[in-house]
Amino acid sequence: MTSLPLLLLSMCTVAAANMETPWVYGEGLAWGPGFWGGLKDWELCRKGMLQSPIDIPPDRLLFDPGLRPIHIDRVTVASELVNTGQMPRVRIGNSQKRPPANLSGGPLNNYRYRTCAHRTTKKGQGSKSKDQRSTSRFRIQRIDIHYGREETAGNGSEHAIDGKKFPMELQLLAFNHDLYENFSMAYRSPNGIAGIAVLVEIGPETNEELLKLTVATASIQSKGKRVELADLKPWALLPYTRDFVTYQGSMTSPGCEETVTWIVVNQPIHIRADDLVEWAKLRNDFGTEELPTFQGPNSRPLQSHNKRLLRTNIQHKTTNVGFAPRTTTLDNAKECKLPLARLTYKSNVGGSAVTSRSIPAPFKIPAQTKSKTHKKRHTAHKQIDHDADLFL
Repeated sequence: MTSLPLLLLSMCTVAAANMETPWVYGEGLAWGPGFWGGLKDWELCRKGMLQSPIDIPPDRLLFDPGLRPIHIDRVTVASELVNTGQMPRVRIGNSQKRPPANLSGGPLNNYRYRTCAHRTTKKGQGSKSKDQRSTSRFRIQRIDIHYGREETAGNGSEHAIDGKKFPMELQLLAFNHDLYENFSMAYRSPNGIAGIAVLVEIGPETNEELLKLTVATASIQSKGKRVELADLKPWALLPYTRDFVTYQGSMTSPGCEETVTWIVVNQPIHIRADDLVEWAKLRNDFGTEELPTFQGPNSRPLQSHNKRLLRTNIQHKTTNVGFAPRTTTLDNAKECKLPLARLTYKSNVGGSAVTSRSIPAPFKIPAQTKSKTHKKRHTAHKQIDHDADLFL
């Protein structure tokens, strides 16, 4: 017969094993970012070399002519907004009635190769070459939302541009559906996660999809609360730009897995100041405490670059791309010449490129942009089409 002390010890051990490891975003607090690396199996949070978020200095970007535009499926998804206690998070589910929102393009290409098959045309002309590319499909699984409070002077974003942070940041996180079955497998595995970081600035109108989320915060004031969202369009949370910066990084919450390809878009979306206040009301407790505690700011401190490559498709200055004739031979095919471009990275440093002194004031709203009169408080707002670029 098992003695009572041994039985209690066994029960406590099982309970401890099943208990979720607590963690918070507050710097200097117990269980905060400075302690993550000593908790559980989260050693990467302390020793990792590819950690996120980072500050992105515009004068250290490298132009990569091979970067393609980002593509997000323009579909509506089944989703819910959840208060996790650390942050508000949109969870996107799988529904047979609604197709998933896939992300592709940009830096997410698997490989690139050229084939040369000899064929004779009617005019007797010879070989033709074909450029073959494969792009991984990343399925958007969740949207993490980071924001600050009025007293933190708008420092709510995780990523920074030339040392400047912003009031809010939306992170659309997608897993590599071609390689992995689900998000849980992907975020621990190479080439597993793609993250789109959308910075948010105060403006005269709130982005239409962001407004839907803002209104829904009234239903998730305390930890564990959730509310279903109708007809959410993840693609509509992005600004009207094809320009971005990309780098290899990590998850910004424990255990800081270094499996994320980050894509930071070159323009912000906007939120009204009074809408941002609604997010600041979210609590990180269960709502029964006499002294409530609030989530914001809920961002991880900036991490070291560690000489990482910051690539961009933002072409500051047009340059001629040279072509080099090359010869390749395939089985059962004749020799053919392929005009392969000599693709090189170009650093945006020096007199012929952009320096930090020439960067426009971030998010300066054009003078001709005027705020519309709101007939109803929670009606949809039209997104601003043009804004100042972040990097160039």
